[in-house]
Amino acid sequence: MGFGKNISNQLNRLIFSAGFWIFVLAIIGVFSIYMPADISVSSTTSKRELPIYCVQTDKPVVALSFDAAWGAGKLR
Repeated sequence: MGFGKNISNQLNRLIFSAGFWIFVLAIIGVFSIYMPADISVSSTTSKRELPIYCVQTDKPVVALSFDAAWGAGKLR
């Protein structure tokens, strides 16, 4: 009697574990499909952060950015 109950518990844990990992892989698959192909990056050469002005790509694309924090810093 105890042996059959042990197998049943192990089978339930295996099914739960397999279902969990299938769910995780499905979520990763959905995110990989809907993630943007272009991801922004920045380069730090010293203590001052500098933006990347040019990136070589196969497609003709244009990037437009705005400095929304203008005037919040110290002016020189």
